[in-house]
Amino acid sequence: MRLRIRTIMPSLSGATKIINKKNMNELSDMPTLIYFWAMSCSQCEQSIEKLNIIGNIFSDKLNIQAIHMPREELDFTSELVRRKVKQLGINYPIHLDNELIISDRFGNKIVPAYYLFDQQQKLRFYHAGALATKSLQGKIERII
Repeated sequence: MRLRIRTIMPSLSGATKIINKKNMNELSDMPTLIYFWAMSCSQCEQSIEKLNIIGNIFSDKLNIQAIHMPREELDFTSELVRRKVKQLGINYPIHLDNELIISDRFGNKIVPAYYLFDQQQKLRFYHAGALATKSLQGKIERII
């Protein structure tokens, strides 16, 4: 079951590996965007370009954490994911969720998916699909 609005953000523990770990911020002092994606998802790749722009706009006011949720066999290969992350210019942390522990906690079954949490870590916005980035920037501005 997917998270409901105003639900406290579940733990992000349980990743098999974290790429860009050096860029991790504390989750408690600013709004947090959790982005579920998969390397094999073409819509995700398009969304990441827009998400990188949003990340640059709100770089010091928004914490972005990505969850890589495998959909196909190649998605389980961390070195391929690492190469894709570099190719796409992603600099925020990527939690490799090969055992779907984090995805299950969120009740997430689809990519791309966006979960926006406020400063108190309460869910304020959820949307799935490539078009979510259109309304995402406005939601972030309202929360900040």
